[in-house]
Amino acid sequence: MKGRLGETQDFRVPLSDEALRVIERAKENIKDGYLFPGKRQPTISLDSMAAIMRKRGLKARPHGFRTSLKTWMSETQQVSREVSEMVISHQTGSRIERAYNRTDYLEQRRPLMKSWGEFLLLSKLDMIKHPPSAFKSPKRYSQ
Repeated sequence: MKGRLGETQDFRVPLSDEALRVIERAKENIKDGYLFPGKRQPTISLDSMAAIMRKRGLKARPHGFRTSLKTWMSETQQVSREVSEMVISHQTGSRIERAYNRTDYLEQRRPLMKSWGEFLLLSKLDMIKHPPSAFKSPKRYSQ
């Protein structure tokens, strides 16, 4: 979660089965207590992730993951604004409202993250069957 060390609250994330499988595989590479270690820094950076994605021919970039998730929730899920904002670790309401409402909506987020994981897996399978290169733009001819 973004924020200065020691100044942000803990953020619990309900993980999908696929996310748990990724974590199990990543445990082989734990370094200095970090699950996703960097080569020169303690943790992997967004630039490193972007480079890996670019090398694999992916158009997506790490910064767009939360945008994609938020858009998917808005278009396909029946979820309150508060829950969808909590999923992407945004706060809602005034400081006073947050003082009285201390939930992190964990149980409401759990099925969302399961559905998101399933959506990503189905999208991945669809991309394997129909890679982006199969959808070349038709040539445009001037009239």
